[in-house]
Amino acid sequence: MKNCPNCGELLGDSVKECFKCHYSYLHGRVITSQESRNIKEQEEKKREVIEKQKEMLERQRELQIKKNALYEYKVEVVNDLETGEINNTVIQHTIDNYSSKGWRLHTAFVNEVGKNATSSSIGFLGLSINATICQTVLVFERCIKETEQS
Repeated sequence: MKNCPNCGELLGDSVKECFKCHYSYLHGRVITSQESRNIKEQEEKKREVIEKQKEMLERQRELQIKKNALYEYKVEVVNDLETGEINNTVIQHTIDNYSSKGWRLHTAFVNEVGKNATSSSIGFLGLSINATICQTVLVFERCIKETEQS
């Protein structure tokens, strides 16, 4: 809480103008009624300009969205063979299946899941266990909305 330096009125900390005597903390003095009206008019003009800018940005955003195509994506994971080789047959079948439905292959990468676990050897016997699984990850893309021609 603070007191107005002009009239001593008790005011909240965030108050910018005294309710009783119209002392302005921004200007450091009591402002006249004409100055007060001018300030309010300027603030209203600023709000109108900001609102118009927001409306213009929204219109531009809507126009840009209409110009852009929209896409959807699907992810398929194909586990490699037990020998560690890529499973070409399943990958080919997956690509053919998606392409017949209007999808195209967007991205493909290999993902290694798990970790190697090894044990120590005793004498001439050693035991090693591979606990990893390799996967091929396929990302498909399909256009669901064409762009509008300008």
